[in-house]
Amino acid sequence: MNLFTELGVPQLRAIAASEAALAHLIIISVHHAESLPDGVKSWIDLWLGQRNNRRSVLLALFDPIYQGTSSSIKAYLEEVAKRGGMEFLAKSEEAPDYG
Repeated sequence: MNLFTELGVPQLRAIAASEAALAHLIIISVHHAESLPDGVKSWIDLWLGQRNNRRSVLLALFDPIYQGTSSSIKAYLEEVAKRGGMEFLAKSEEAPDYG
């Protein structure tokens, strides 16, 4: 079971949101996809609501192995960081060339 699946469970999502609200660095690492699962978006909304105004960074990492586009996820996370008054960083490397 991956963390995104676990965030679908309301009790686990609440615990994870409380922990994230205290963090100085939030790292979200995803495969290239069109959007984040609803459970992840709910978790983000929960921890944004619990944050105080401490300085923090939201870092988005995109897996280069899987094909697809993540521009909508990146835009969403950038907007989340803006709403939360956080610095936003994103890292996506090209898929390695094995040929």
